Amino acid sequence: MNAIPISLCSVFIQIWVDTDALHEGSTDGVYLVDSRVEVGIHEGTPNLTTTVSQSTYICWQIANIDPGSSTTLSIQSIGNAPVWGASGQPFFAEGESWTGQAQNAGSSTYQVIFNAEPKQGMGVTTIIFPTIFVT
Repeated sequence: MNAIPISLCSVFIQIWVDTDALHEGSTDGVYLVDSRVEVGIHEGTPNLTTTVSQSTYICWQIANIDPGSSTTLSIQSIGNAPVWGASGQPFFAEGESWTGQAQNAGSSTYQVIFNAEPKQGMGVTTIIFPTIFVT
């Protein structure tokens, strides 16, 4: 399946990571924000709830809070959720971006798995569980 072009997205979810605070199995240093601040819940936490309308295209991006850090961040997967519908499952788009579509009304918690790979040493895999509410 091909990813949705980023240019079609109207909602953006960013995962900001303080790689100095990130530890194996911990979400310390992980902050999610979205472009729906007027209807977002838990903004700035790993438990962000984003509210969108049906058929909305969504883009996820990951960034290191420290632009001078040599740690590379990458989203490995965005899990299945009933709100994605038959063909809205998020896929890798380009760079560090993933895109998908909210096709079904309802509320779903979904899984995002990302990796933090330092230039030297062991990488850290982190799992977060944000929520999408589709009206």
